[in-house]
Amino acid sequence: MKKSLTSYAHNELETIHGHSRRHNRRLKVNHAAALLKMMEKHVVEIKELHVQKSKHYLIETGDLMVLCLELIKEAKESPDLVLSKCYERFHKKLSQLTDELNKK
Repeated sequence: MKKSLTSYAHNELETIHGHSRRHNRRLKVNHAAALLKMMEKHVVEIKELHVQKSKHYLIETGDLMVLCLELIKEAKESPDLVLSKCYERFHKKLSQLTDELNKK
């Protein structure tokens, strides 16, 4: 399996995920549910900033990526493995969409 994330990214994600889990545990909040709620808020904010042509949407998009990776870690899965499956799925779907357009 090819790696998508550097060792630095893996270490940062481990640290962030650990802090985040402990925080939510202290609050007696389901960690996955808390991540999903934050992800929803980030999507709304990203859309608003993008419409406003504020480049800050890029930072919020990065935050969303970290939350997504955290959710993968919370499921005790490898972000590299999940991403490798997603790359394959996107290539396949985009090829299908292109083929459909070419048939029109």
